[in-house]
Amino acid sequence: MKADRIENILQMEWAMMQSTQNIGGRASCQDNYETFYIMRGSQYGSWREDMLEYWEKFVTECQAAGRNLVTEKYANMMQFTDLHYYNKHLKPFLPETPQESFSLINEIVTAMIKWELEFAEKYPKISGTGRPITSDQDKYGVTSLESYARGELETYPVELLKMYADYVKELAAEGKSLAMINQGIMVKLYGYDSIEAAEASL
Repeated sequence: MKADRIENILQMEWAMMQSTQNIGGRASCQDNYETFYIMRGSQYGSWREDMLEYWEKFVTECQAAGRNLVTEKYANMMQFTDLHYYNKHLKPFLPETPQESFSLINEIVTAMIKWELEFAEKYPKISGTGRPITSDQDKYGVTSLESYARGELETYPVELLKMYADYVKELAAEGKSLAMINQGIMVKLYGYDSIEAAEASL
């Protein structure tokens, strides 16, 4: 069942997040399970079943091997916000991203950013509560949605990236927006009836 699969992934990711070490000490998000659950749950709620199945298996294998995907994700993001620190202190200890992954990541992120910008234009108040969208807004301590996505997608195996790229193409062909799907799930988890109701409340 999709809900059970998502729940299992979230519990594994939360455990990984708890053991992630930050430069400035423990981050506030590590103590906010509700926000973690809603943000991650809305993302996975928008995925196809085959993507969830593949990711659940991969995360389970990584957890068993002692590999922390959350630590890797945040380390990957540092290449966009503090390249010197990333190159000196993080990159040597991270798994090498397969070359094939980068073109798939670019394809996925290009579509995601387009959808996020369209969403922000239509629902500026909701969009304004989150991260800045594009990487030109990155700075130390502030990571854009674009750089966050790239950091996370680099932890995905190539096969999952292929599934994700196919999914993005399917949505685009159907005139659907992944940002709208994600936000639609998220506002309901926050207790709103619709995106419009959430926007009106802000």
